[in-house]
Amino acid sequence: MYGLIVIGLLWAAFLFLLRRDLASAWAEPCLRAPVLVFEGDDWGFGPPAQADALRDIAGVLRRHADAEGRHPVMTLGVVLSGPDPERPDEPEAGLRLDDALLRPVLDSINDGARDRVFALQLHGMQHYHPAVLDRACRADPALAAWRRQPLPATEDLPSPLQSRWTDASVLPSRPLDAADIRQRATAEVTEFVRVFGQPPAVAVPPTFVWNDQVESAWAAAGVQVIVTPGERYEARGSDGLPVDSGHLYRNGQRCPSGLMAVVRNDYYEPVRGHRAPQGLEALVRKWRQRRPLLLETHRSNFVGRHARHPESLQALDDLLLGAQQGFPDIRFLSVEALAAAYAAGNGLIDRRPWVRLQALAARVLVSGRRRKIAALLSGLTLLALAGAF
Repeated sequence: MYGLIVIGLLWAAFLFLLRRDLASAWAEPCLRAPVLVFEGDDWGFGPPAQADALRDIAGVLRRHADAEGRHPVMTLGVVLSGPDPERPDEPEAGLRLDDALLRPVLDSINDGARDRVFALQLHGMQHYHPAVLDRACRADPALAAWRRQPLPATEDLPSPLQSRWTDASVLPSRPLDAADIRQRATAEVTEFVRVFGQPPAVAVPPTFVWNDQVESAWAAAGVQVIVTPGERYEARGSDGLPVDSGHLYRNGQRCPSGLMAVVRNDYYEPVRGHRAPQGLEALVRKWRQRRPLLLETHRSNFVGRHARHPESLQALDDLLLGAQQGFPDIRFLSVEALAAAYAAGNGLIDRRPWVRLQALAARVLVSGRRRKIAALLSGLTLLALAGAF
């Protein structure tokens, strides 16, 4: 009997230490079917070769469909502007996405959106803060030369300067003025409406560095959903890396700003060796947790100095084929549609208690250490029960 009491106390201590994770995991809705979304970033302003790359990606996506007839969706985090070739040294002078130089890229984006294989998301007016980049260019001739290139790729900027919502011209970064944030966040939503004829339902903060002021301004301008990595970074440290703010997010969470959060929870970067096997393994893990799989991928897989366009297209096709074979009931949704399902609690959401309990264990026991402790306690419990009876 004393053994059972000791085991009970150990279980209580273990669960107490996990109480926050348990509460968050229980609050997150469970899915009734596997969901796969490709989350593509950085499309829009940049190299003209994007037009052909986007057409090729759309062609792969059109070849597949789920059991309900929906094609796979790649969301496009759209960048609306960049340095103007006519006035490269004027920080606020931007070449817009509907300019004649970028019209083929915009046409490819719109063609894929019309066929519902692309879903458009706001990534930013620029993939940097113009005044911050300007300060950095004055101190670094290489950055100034980048800005003078015709239609340069923002992926070639140092990572800290790709963050739009902090001043990383020096490190550690400094906060931006709140009025500047509100003005720019509102202006980029207005520009998105001008170019695409409707406001962005979903926004994706560049490099996942943002703050409450950004969220609130987006929400006030009509954005409904924010894509997160499950946590929030608000600054860049002295090493240039994003600094954790302690703000955590879960799928379906309603933020204080009013935005709904969804979580990107894995990567799919063929140029870094992520191929169909890794994507399928991630799909198995997320389905065990009854979570969607939102695979982050970037334009640089298909366009740019390090791109492997044919291999990336083949990897995309292979993953989709494997996903349909392994999960015949898989659903291909946009982030906007997924968020709507979370908000409505409709047929895609599974409320059965035993399903939620199984998902809870899979969500919380993600680390090997936690699984080992749970297995050890389970074994000790069985031994104590055997000894007691």
